[in-house]
Amino acid sequence: MKRLSLALLLVLLLPALASAASLKTLDVKGLDEVVAANKGKAIMLNFFATWCPPCRKEIPDLVKVHEKYADKGVVIIGLSVDEDKNAVPGFLQNLGVNYPAYMADSSVARAFGISSIPFNVFINKKGNVVLAGSGLVEHKDLVEIFDKLLED
Repeated sequence: MKRLSLALLLVLLLPALASAASLKTLDVKGLDEVVAANKGKAIMLNFFATWCPPCRKEIPDLVKVHEKYADKGVVIIGLSVDEDKNAVPGFLQNLGVNYPAYMADSSVARAFGISSIPFNVFINKKGNVVLAGSGLVEHKDLVEIFDKLLED
């Protein structure tokens, strides 16, 4: 009976373990590569954590904005600063995140001088950072920012 229970437990846990293992961690070089691969598009880097209430409030708006703008040249990239990598895949799934997300190693947070989250960075189509700061960005502001970035 114990073997059967253990086998059942493993079968149930394997998808979650595979998801956690597949969440790639980016250092500064890796993030630079992801941004470079999306040059010519308006990019938002969204630094978040699973335990952050404003992040949990902001992410559903990011999902909606991604749905609206994905085919117009907008890329949203989620960057988790969580210490527990295993908490992130389920969190992303529960919120219906439909854009790429990665773990950000501590060098990335240092490079942007992040001291609080959510922290958002907006990059124009030329690859230049045009806006960066901490705090929740409201849906209407996201739309306004992306409309402006797409004009430039």
